[in-house]
Amino acid sequence: MDYMLYMSKIASYLLFIPASLMCLLPVRSHLRISGKKLVLILFPSFVLYSLLMSLAELQIPIKNHNIPFTLTVPVCFVFYCLAVDLEKIKLFYLTINTMALFSFGGLAYFMAEAYMENHHLNNPFYIASLTAQWGITILFICFIFLPFLNKKNHWIVDHFHTKSVWNIVWIVPALITFCNYMMIPVNHKNATVGRIFELYLLIDFTLLLLFLLFQLMFYRIARNLTDKSEQEQKVQLFEIQSRQYQLLLDYINETGKLRHDFRHTARTLYALAREENWQDLLLYLKEYNLELDSYHPWFFCRHSAANAILAHYAGFSQSQNIEIDWRVDLPEQISISDVDLCSILGNLLENAIHGCIKIPPSQRYINLSMDLNKNRELYLICVNSFDGIVKKSRHQYLSTKKDGNGMGLLSISITVEKYHGVARFYHSDSEFYSEIMLNMP
Repeated sequence: MDYMLYMSKIASYLLFIPASLMCLLPVRSHLRISGKKLVLILFPSFVLYSLLMSLAELQIPIKNHNIPFTLTVPVCFVFYCLAVDLEKIKLFYLTINTMALFSFGGLAYFMAEAYMENHHLNNPFYIASLTAQWGITILFICFIFLPFLNKKNHWIVDHFHTKSVWNIVWIVPALITFCNYMMIPVNHKNATVGRIFELYLLIDFTLLLLFLLFQLMFYRIARNLTDKSEQEQKVQLFEIQSRQYQLLLDYINETGKLRHDFRHTARTLYALAREENWQDLLLYLKEYNLELDSYHPWFFCRHSAANAILAHYAGFSQSQNIEIDWRVDLPEQISISDVDLCSILGNLLENAIHGCIKIPPSQRYINLSMDLNKNRELYLICVNSFDGIVKKSRHQYLSTKKDGNGMGLLSISITVEKYHGVARFYHSDSEFYSEIMLNMP
């Protein structure tokens, strides 16, 4: 057995170790097990796999050496999905993205092999080829992935959730991988004829620039779409606050009118009582009480943004005959942003109201408690009645709306992670429970 050839094949398979790390680093906050345990599992597994596959290649002649690598990728992707708690389409994109970056090193392997063969150099071709492949890979990891791609992909995975974009964005790195594969010279002699070798380098360098340009464009587009969504949430919040402010002004004006007219009301009550006209007196008091109730404003806490969003959903709950018991104790100012706080409350209450309207009005209720303790931990507990029907994928609840995308609870979890908190959702036969804890900065 040619031990040098055997070692070179092992070195080729060991490229899966840096490739797997490039896939895992952007999703490190979504790992199902700790990073240390995962590394302790991956490293010996890939070493053993490299030893066995290299030995198998020596025993079983294979014309196309890319076939074993191609078959290994789907197996790795299955374990990738098991190790990371994230949407599969995002994991698929990161896998294809890593393949695209490593395809440049793969092409360097074959180009170095062709150059060595055509220039009649005595060193074994595979040693120089592996040196070129590992050299390109290390350069890309140190100067492209770690300072540039890792942070941007990490942000995109955590903050960008437009599924229609994720469904197609993988096509570009897949095309770049395919182009690099098609550029592998079939006949080494043709690779260095005339200026063909220089043309190969120029095309590959152009593909690399296109790959980097695509990464930058995708990041900027994702960032702009996310910022636009946040701005729309802010505008929506301001509109809700404006409506709540107008309701308060109307309440002040109407109650002022009632106070002004109260002396006439007192005289009427006195006259009816003196005449002992108890039936008309009770009827008059009933009508007056109903008029007072019609001017009742919603007030839950001193935090203006939270109070506005709560008042908005309280009014909507009342229109849907949903009984509410909301106890909120928030100061006027807290360190969590208004947009994040109202996003959590809005998604939570929309989910609760949607669950309630599926059951008879007599069974509808939403109980909510929210307070900030001395350790600057914000606790929010919501319990609502519902019909007991849920859709789940592994540990994640999916939307039961006909046109829903199931992003409400996921959006809450993402916002909670931003504040190093915990979000827990579970259900019984007739109640849905939401428990949230946020650490104030």
